[in-house]
Amino acid sequence: MIIHKGKKYTIECKGDVAEKTDGKSIRRMRYYPERDASALAGEIDELTAWRLLRDISRQASVSKTPISPEHILIDGEGFILSEWSESSDDRFNAPEGYEPVWALAASVFQIFLGCHVFQGMGGRGQSSTAPVPVLRRELPELSTLIARSLSYITGNRPTLREIEEIAEANVSRCESLKTEFPPRKDVSSHSIPSDELDKYWPEEMN
Repeated sequence: MIIHKGKKYTIECKGDVAEKTDGKSIRRMRYYPERDASALAGEIDELTAWRLLRDISRQASVSKTPISPEHILIDGEGFILSEWSESSDDRFNAPEGYEPVWALAASVFQIFLGCHVFQGMGGRGQSSTAPVPVLRRELPELSTLIARSLSYITGNRPTLREIEEIAEANVSRCESLKTEFPPRKDVSSHSIPSDELDKYWPEEMN
């Protein structure tokens, strides 16, 4: 079954294996039928956000794959950073260029809310005086971690290891509470024209 056919390469699913070929070489990896995390935009709860932060921060420290929703594959209740993706997406690049902590936070922001941070401009739309948007005020620990990770100043951002440790603790907390925090009902990138998204922009952190 062909799942992607483009000018540069073709991806074909053969059972539980995906093959990527450019006509010169073939690369193989496990096939993830749930595909990538961009399909979850605006639909995840707090527990899923913490699982994503835990899984990808752990893998990002040893992976060369640039982080973005399209490069994060869904593996049941967990997440895998794709082995194949090589180019970074400007919407998830920090002001100084690609940086994994900033990219991870921008990815979680987009997947959780269904809209891009800094109106899809990534770090190009950020300045030293620009307020960092808050994810959800009723989720202070998650919102604070995302805001810290999106800091304009690299030295103010947490490390990938710190993100993993915070996320792991909160995964355990959420699983013990068995409480879901549904995404906002008033934000949908699928139904709201892009020129109207400003009025739905999340709260700003003072």
